[in-house]
Amino acid sequence: MEVKYRRSVSQTPMMTRADPAASPAPLLDSRRAWVATVAVAAANGIGFGTAYSFGTFFKAMAAEFHTGNGATALIFGVTLLFFFGSGVVSGPISDRVGPRPVLAVGGTLFVVGLVATANAQRLWVGVLTYGIGVGLGCGLYVSPLTALVGRLFAQRRTTALSVAAAGHGLGTLIMSPLSQRIIAARGWRDAYLTIAAIAAAIIAVALVALVRPPAPGALSSAASSSSGPGPAAVGYRAVMGRAVANPGFRSLCLATALMSVALFVAFAFIVPFAEDHGVSSAGASRLVGIIGLSSVLGRLGLMRVAARVGPLRLLQITLVLQPLAYLTWLAAGGRYPLLVAFAVLLGVSYGGFVSVSAEAVIHLVGLPGIGSSMGLMWVSFGVGGLIGPPSAGLLSDQLGGRTAVIILACVALLGLALAASLPMGRATAHTGSPEPPARAGAGNPETGDPGLGSVERWPRVTTSE
Repeated sequence: MEVKYRRSVSQTPMMTRADPAASPAPLLDSRRAWVATVAVAAANGIGFGTAYSFGTFFKAMAAEFHTGNGATALIFGVTLLFFFGSGVVSGPISDRVGPRPVLAVGGTLFVVGLVATANAQRLWVGVLTYGIGVGLGCGLYVSPLTALVGRLFAQRRTTALSVAAAGHGLGTLIMSPLSQRIIAARGWRDAYLTIAAIAAAIIAVALVALVRPPAPGALSSAASSSSGPGPAAVGYRAVMGRAVANPGFRSLCLATALMSVALFVAFAFIVPFAEDHGVSSAGASRLVGIIGLSSVLGRLGLMRVAARVGPLRLLQITLVLQPLAYLTWLAAGGRYPLLVAFAVLLGVSYGGFVSVSAEAVIHLVGLPGIGSSMGLMWVSFGVGGLIGPPSAGLLSDQLGGRTAVIILACVALLGLALAASLPMGRATAHTGSPEPPARAGAGNPETGDPGLGSVERWPRVTTSE
């Protein structure tokens, strides 16, 4: 008797039609993934564009509600807290149920909040309707959709995240001048109603275009029921604990919070401060649009820099550029060319920061549970937003509208942000947890390796001659 080996076609993964692991995640780096990325850019763009154009509405709302800068800026601060803070809740939910449900719920809140704000008769009502409607509504979907793009790509992830983040800048570029024109023609209430209609249309189209991504490690576990859970099975507490325990991630969150205080002061007050120096309403609102356009250039243009120096080092470079922008604002006064220079510098630097922040989170804590870890990092933006505009508004009320102290305070905060980011630059990349053993041909969905039939099994059979 001798032992022979016979090839078993039925056990070759490449030849098995019913085996779900026979092909890699088909969405990774696919045309369908790019369609979803454009939809994410549009949905996030209308959210960011609406929130960041608040400065265009600032004086009209303050005049109607008879409130000072500090009280009026509270609307913007509360909105930013919900906008960015709700990601810590919506991220884990999206990891479980997918992106469409969170976009449907968040988009509905967003549109209803705009309509309710347009009918608000008291400031505190506006704080609730705009803060909860626009802030919570957009916050429910912005962070999960950004995380979605990160999970739809393996080879072109940085490019895709830059395209998705460019939607933020394009939304700001379009919405602020558009809002100013509607306000001038029909008032701020009709402006919010018009934006609500635009947002409803964009979100409806995005709901159709979105897809649910393959879970990291899902194909490996699908290939063998005995392999155990893959990285996608990592629980919420484990993901959050891993992120909080990472010194580089903590450094990123602190630097983001400090940077955001200064950033949102600029978004809240660049328009009213410019108008106080004699700039026309149209010219002042264009400054917000220029910040948005420049942020697009920063997001896309600095992408190649990130490939060379790494995402963490690029974040630090953007923190070096931002104080230069604020010093330009300090020197500008009512001189429009210098105000434009400020808007360009701020847009490029903050755009680069936001564009690479998702890649930085993945670099520090890994891809599994990215929705949860991204949501936690975005809380830092919300904290900075809640502190910055109301504090600057109150200070402006006390100083009689003088801006020098406010801008210098922003420069100091950015210096602290740069100092806080130094430990982040020394952090090592997350290597991930060991993958469970996978059967032949399972492939790797995180790297895009198809692994189709790369190893064939030859069962042992006994024959007699």
